[in-house]
Amino acid sequence: MIKQIRTDLRKCFEHLDYPVEEMFVSFSDRPDLCHYQSNSSFRLAKALRKKPLDIAASLAEEFNKVVDYATAEAVAPGFLNISVNDFGFTQTLKDLHKDPRCGVDILENAPKIIIDYGGPNVAKPLHVGHMRSAVIGESMKRLARFLGCEVLGDIHLGDWGLQMGLVIAGLAEKYDLSDYFEGNKPEKPQFTVDDLNLIYPEASARSKVDADFEELAQQITYKLQNKEKGYFDIWEDIVAVSIADIKADYEKLNVEFDLWYGESTCRDYVNPMIDNFTALGLTEESDGALIMDVTMPDDDKPMPPVMLRKSSGAHLYHSTDLATIKQRMEEYNPDEMWYFTDARQALHFEQVFRAARKTGLVKEKTKLAHYPFGTVNGKDGKPFKTREGGTMQLKDLISLVTEAAEKLLSDGAKSADKDAARKVGVAALKYGDLMCNRTRNYIFDIDKFLQFDGKTGSYLLYTLVRIRSIFAKLGDSTDIDIEGVKVTSDLERNILLKMEMLANAYHQTYEEKLPNYICDALFELANSFNVFYGSCRIIDEPDVQKRSTWIALCKITEKMLEQTLDVLGIETVSAM
Repeated sequence: MIKQIRTDLRKCFEHLDYPVEEMFVSFSDRPDLCHYQSNSSFRLAKALRKKPLDIAASLAEEFNKVVDYATAEAVAPGFLNISVNDFGFTQTLKDLHKDPRCGVDILENAPKIIIDYGGPNVAKPLHVGHMRSAVIGESMKRLARFLGCEVLGDIHLGDWGLQMGLVIAGLAEKYDLSDYFEGNKPEKPQFTVDDLNLIYPEASARSKVDADFEELAQQITYKLQNKEKGYFDIWEDIVAVSIADIKADYEKLNVEFDLWYGESTCRDYVNPMIDNFTALGLTEESDGALIMDVTMPDDDKPMPPVMLRKSSGAHLYHSTDLATIKQRMEEYNPDEMWYFTDARQALHFEQVFRAARKTGLVKEKTKLAHYPFGTVNGKDGKPFKTREGGTMQLKDLISLVTEAAEKLLSDGAKSADKDAARKVGVAALKYGDLMCNRTRNYIFDIDKFLQFDGKTGSYLLYTLVRIRSIFAKLGDSTDIDIEGVKVTSDLERNILLKMEMLANAYHQTYEEKLPNYICDALFELANSFNVFYGSCRIIDEPDVQKRSTWIALCKITEKMLEQTLDVLGIETVSAM
């Protein structure tokens, strides 16, 4: 409907010789007065030297001459209020019923995108801090694909830095790794993921107080990055063991990656790339390290240089991120690269993006964008921790919400289905994250997130289960003549408006990379449906036209819920 209104209002602008670039139509912020509104008259007043109310009146008169599905009215001091009639709402219902995409258009000239999200370090367990990157990145990947973009999701593992040298140094003290250096790589590693999870924090802490151990780790890192045989073989086993565990955790979150690349994947690009930067005169030495100046004339605050190579010869994140960009451009040539990481990395990506443009790694039109997010906090407002005060591992967080959902879904002596409990728990987790503005911190409250009567993932899943139960009771009676439907009540009109708003939210979310727009609109649709459900006896309604209209509304609501939950990466359940 809003697309049709924009099309017809544009014609009115053209007929009145008003500049069409000033045309603007939005959903009404006063639904008690009208369904849609335009404040274009205020934009036009100065250029046309007319009162906004007179401009609005001329647009209303022209609009009402040519449109049969709505009525426009000029309202002081210059708003154009547009109210859709029952003929218009009925046509909207028919159109949505026939549309497999529920009114969501594919983008024109959809770009090719690589989305960088996840970013866990090998040999370290996923923790609550990895959740937002995975959940937000996955939803944006799915949304971009749904809108017609060609998208690749890359986990971008941390598998090539100093942490690998620390882990190998720590492993060497606990296990006999001599076979790796004698050309007898074991068929199965001696160490497990639990060993790695213990060794890394121990080695990291020790390196801060033991200079000899830190030096050893630095030397191992350098040898690894130069692919020295024994160290490289140990590293391969560490990566394999760690990735298997990481995949299992992400699978529980319904998060998938197309590329399981890491910093190591671009290792062969790093040295030639840095040599090229030096040949172009873009690098300089500083205390034995190699750096690149990325300041700009209009900078109003200090901008640190990019560190390309340490004095020890080892590479840092700047180098591997730039090499990753180079590799992506050569292998995939994307139009855009999106990075979803926490806000603390904003400076890092500003430096990397400047260096990528300064060195010509990307085309002038290639978009490089960092979309930061806030932290997950406990009820005390501090970063979310375990009861013991340690960092909450992601697998423990998933177990926590699964157990809470299981208790909630249990019916007396009957235990809840464990897979359904996991889906409900994870839905609460993911929707609780996505409904918050990406840029802000939020409070993790599992009791609140699991409520069935609030703005929660549980509420959305319950609404979907409720609709499916209607269809189960109706059986074959769900077949209707869509041409015979007619919208006549505010309850019906409200659901259709919420469907329009949800379809519009897909594009708003894509433009601003803020999934909370979709989450808000999805809740509003579910809420409107539940009000309608509580007032209308769908199954027992004797009036055929009314019943058909209501069944059509149920079908579209079900489709929009399923479609949107899938875009958000939330799995549905058959019963609750």
